[in-house]
Amino acid sequence: MAFIYGRHCEIFDDVQIGADTRIGNFVLIRSDTVIGRGCTIGSYVDIEGEARIGEFVSLQSGCYITRGVVIEDRVFCGPRVVTLNDKRISHLRPSIPFERRPPRILRAARIGGGSIICPGVTVGENAAVGAGSVVTRDVPPRTLVVGNPARVVGPVPDDEII
Repeated sequence: MAFIYGRHCEIFDDVQIGADTRIGNFVLIRSDTVIGRGCTIGSYVDIEGEARIGEFVSLQSGCYITRGVVIEDRVFCGPRVVTLNDKRISHLRPSIPFERRPPRILRAARIGGGSIICPGVTVGENAAVGAGSVVTRDVPPRTLVVGNPARVVGPVPDDEII
């Protein structure tokens, strides 16, 4: 089985989806996106294209994955996680050149529901982001951040590392 998908999905023809990946209802996956095997893509997820999503990734319902995002293997994104790629918000402003700066979420990171990952930010391997956080700066590996803006509150416990 290549993948299982729900109703009313729009998945562009050139999207690559790995084996045993499940896709919920009302999902949009735009062109030139690669999704690894064993992933869970919840309902109402929007993947804007040119994204690279690793293996065994969970994108819970309502996630917005902006164009160009890289999400490595074994990442968890809770419901309504939002990623952004335009730091200066250049829409319809010719005086502001668009510079795409998609975030990177590295292996085994966990992002709590309702969090926002700002342009150009890297969330490190095995890092954790508390629910509702606004991540404006890179998160070091194995570090827990929370709040708006997200601040370091300590290390991720050893027994939570994969």
